[in-house]
Formats: sequence, C-alpha cells, structure tokens
Amino acid sequence: MAGHAASSVGGRKRSASRQRHRLRLLWLASAVALVAVVARLTMVQFFDSSRYAAYAAGETAQKVVLPATRGAIYDRNGNLLAASVPTVDVVADDFQISHPTTEARALAPLLGQSVSTLIADLSEHNGYVVLAREAAPSLETKIAPLGLAGISFLPDTQRTAPDASLFEPLLGFLGANGAGVSGLEEEENATLSGKAGSELVGIAPGGVALPSSTSHVVPPRQGESVVLTIDEPLQVEVTKDLTAEMKLQHARSGVAVIESVKTGAILAMVDLVATPKGVIEPASQNLAVTSVYEPGSVMKIATFSYALKDGIITPSTPFIVPMTKTIGGYVFADAEYHPTETLTASQILAQSSNVGTIHIASLLGMTRLGHALADLGFGKPTGLNWPGESYGIVGPSSSWVGSDTGSVPIGLGEAVTPLQILDAYSSVANGGVRETPHLVQATISGSGVEHATATSSRRVLPAAIAHELIPMLEGVVQDGTAVCAAVPGYAVAGKTGTAQQVATGGTGYVPGDFNATFVGFVPAQAPQLSGIVWLNHSADPYGGSASAPVFAKVMEYALRRYDIAPHGAPTPSPLTCSATSGA
Repeated sequence: MAGHAASSVGGRKRSASRQRHRLRLLWLASAVALVAVVARLTMVQFFDSSRYAAYAAGETAQKVVLPATRGAIYDRNGNLLAASVPTVDVVADDFQISHPTTEARALAPLLGQSVSTLIADLSEHNGYVVLAREAAPSLETKIAPLGLAGISFLPDTQRTAPDASLFEPLLGFLGANGAGVSGLEEEENATLSGKAGSELVGIAPGGVALPSSTSHVVPPRQGESVVLTIDEPLQVEVTKDLTAEMKLQHARSGVAVIESVKTGAILAMVDLVATPKGVIEPASQNLAVTSVYEPGSVMKIATFSYALKDGIITPSTPFIVPMTKTIGGYVFADAEYHPTETLTASQILAQSSNVGTIHIASLLGMTRLGHALADLGFGKPTGLNWPGESYGIVGPSSSWVGSDTGSVPIGLGEAVTPLQILDAYSSVANGGVRETPHLVQATISGSGVEHATATSSRRVLPAAIAHELIPMLEGVVQDGTAVCAAVPGYAVAGKTGTAQQVATGGTGYVPGDFNATFVGFVPAQAPQLSGIVWLNHSADPYGGSASAPVFAKVMEYALRRYDIAPHGAPTPSPLTCSATSGA
C-alpha cells in the first residue's frame, strides 16, 4: 500500500513538472511571436512605409500626361506659318454611367450630336469612349458644371497653318501621335515637340478626382519655335508667277526656288502640281529636293568649269563645231540647224551647242568630268537634311562608255534635283564657295531666347575660275538661249536646260514630252540672289522661253523688295520672248 501511494505521488509530481514545462514553452512561443509581430510592425512602420504607401497610391492614383505645347513656325519676318492651339478631348468611362439616356440628353446640344448617337456611345461598356476630339477649351467650361458621372476632359492641342496652300509641301504634317511625319514638321520634330510632363491624381472608387490629391507633378517642357529663312511675300509672288506659267504651258508640275547667294538661305521654295482637271495646287511633297529628273544643258556648267580650271579652254578659245557628232552609234545634234562653224567657248555655252560641249568634254576626259560633277554637289546630299531627300543618280565615270561620253556632258543619262542644280550655280555666283542651303534661320526657346542656326560652306572652285565663268553665263542671257531671263536695269547670268522625258522603265524617251529649266543669278557681277525654275511636261520644251520668263518676273520683284542696286551694264531686254529657244 505504502509503495503504491508513493508511486502515485511521484506520478503527480512528474505530471505537474510536464505541465510547467509546457507552460514555459507556451510563454516562450508567445514571447517569440510577440517579438516577431513587433519587429514586423517596426519594419512596416519605419522601413517599408514608402513601399506600402506606393502600393496604396497605386490603387487610388492615376498618372495623367501633361502634353507639351509644340513650338510655332515663323517666316523670316515673324509671320506665323504654323502653331499649336489648346484643345480638349471629352472622354466617357461608360462603366461609371448609370443613366446614359439622361447624360446623352444633357450632352447632345453641347456636343452637336444626336441623342441616339450619344446613348449608343455611352452604352458601349469598353471603359473609354471619345465623345469629342480637339474641341475648343470652352466646351469643358460648359460641360464640367453639369457634374455628369464618368465624363472627363483630357488636354490636347491642334496644329493650325494660316496659309497652308502656300507652304504645305514645306511644312508637312503631324501624325496621330502629334509627331511630325513629313516636311519641316518631321525634320525639326525634336526641336518643335518639347517634352510631355505628368502628374499623379487621386481617384475615388467612383472615378471622381479626390480634392487636393494632385502630387508628383512633372511640368511639361514647351517645344522651341522655329524661324525660317522663307520670305512669305516672296513665296506669294513666286507661287503666282509659277502658277500662271504652268497654266500657259499645261505643265504637270513646277518648281521654283530663290536663294541668297551669300548665305545659302532659301527665300522661297514653291512646289506645284496640276490636277487632271488642270487645277494648280500645292504638291504633296517638296519636289525641289525629293524629285529627280534629266535636266539637259544646265549640267554643262561641270564641263566648262573644269575645262577652265584645267587650262583646256579660255572663254575665247575657238572650236570648229559641226551640226552633228556620232558617238557610240548615237547621233548628237545641236538644237537648231547650222552649217559647220567656228565658235568660241563662250559662244558654245551661250548658244548651248551640244556638239561643241561634247568636244570640250572629250578634251577634259570623263574622269575629270566625274570629279567636276561631284565637286559641284551632284549625286550627293545638299546638306538641307530634308526627309526623303534624293541624292540624284550620277554614275561613276568608269561606267561611262560609248554614247555616255556624249550624253553625260550635256545633262543626259543622269538625274538630279532642282536644288542641286541651283546650288551649283550659286557656288559659281559666290566666287566658287558653296554655302550649304538651309531653311531654318533660328530657334526660339520657351523663354523667348533666339538662337541663330549654324551654317557651313566649302570651296568647290577657285575664285578665278568662277569669275571667268560669270561673263560666259551673262552671254547666255545677253544674246544666247535665255534672253527672256533679262531683268530691266540689271545684268543677269544663267543657263537654260531642255530634255525629253525618260520613258517608263528608264529606257528611251517620250516623243514630244519635255522638261524645261532655267537657273541663274543677279546682279551678274555682284550676285545676291539665285533662282531656278523647272517646268515638268511643258508644252514649250525650251527653258529659255518657258522657264526663263518666270525667273525674270520673280527676280524683278525680289530685287525691288530687298532694295538691291544694279551693278555693271544691264542685260538688254528682248523685244519678244515668244520665239526664244535653246537646249
């Protein structure tokens, strides 16, 4: 009995000991858990608070883009050519709209839409419906006070061009995303576009902005404005004169560019096309830079400039010139019949003799002619950095064989842009120095500070050679193929070009279908302005009678406008231009 009692007492002691042990373990586990909870709370409160605050903000905040105002475009006189005006997009979140019919009736008279159309739009259930795009900001002030659920307003801008018909090929267009996709809008997009900003706005579950909840505002950076070298009044005059001649010649398209000889600044650049009904309108692109054609005799400047440079000719060097010359099985002929005659180099250029020019080119050699074309800028970018600019098609001199040795010197078998031709003649006018052509004169920052655009130049001919060429080019206008380019009271220098249209596929020519070109500069002995006029598919094939008259009219206006005084003996004005011809 006594043993059993002792055993029972021992058992109870062990049981009590185990209970105390379990209790200590429970308290220890509770203490550990409490420490862990406190540690976690401390971590959340002091170390991870910003992360969890961001999570919370992400559930209630919405990032709103603040669009940057696109810079404006001005002409050289400060006339506005393109600008962005503030607009607003009216947007509906149809998931938040419980009464589409009620809201549609309230919005219909303000949006100018039918109630039935708006009911359908407000019932689409896609969460985002644009009810009005690029509307006047005043529309928001009319709709907002109505307090309509699910209706919001997004700031936007609209690009406007007061004189779009004059400058469309130059200015270009914006894409759906507001970035430039053509013309100057594309070329200067980085300058004009600026940088969008943003802000975080608190949004309640019902989609309503929370008062005083805007935070993290990144203001937009306004785009810079661009000042062009273009002179709007001159652009108007050139457009008028080119339009009139295109109608007279039934031309399919026409280009005219006026440039400052000393700076390379483009003062007017006009690109026109004729519709099938004969209506003259702006081209869809800048043809002066993007379109290439076989120009004809204006390319003779390469042969004559390097023949003078290499000492092969002087202006008075005589040559025996027959009517025709056969090269590689192809007969080359002068534009007008004449017996075999003796002509000086100056007379060959003035009368645009193909046979005489080919003979001088044979003395020069094709390798040197290739260097002349390259140095004058043919087959190369002009430096205008225009989107889609063509470099032209001028093959290497090593590939000129057979009839090529006759066609290339007179501007056949090669394709160039009007601006390349103009820049070559501007280089001669500028004493052999080529100024890079440019359309942007300066930029204006958002704070109104103007920064002039850097320009560049390079010598392409010795000054002495350019000075020898100028009187020879004067002879073209005095008594050669371009008497219609004469400007009353001024000495004019230049060159005509006539070429048949290349047939589709690039093989052969289209009978009776021509390009007519004149390029020149004034005053001849102290050049200030240069210009080119190109008529595509002209009824009159001759640059001297189709294109030269436009040059004369435009330059007469420009010389008066810029108050440029005559210099040297003026070129005699012709009694009539109707019979003028010349290759």
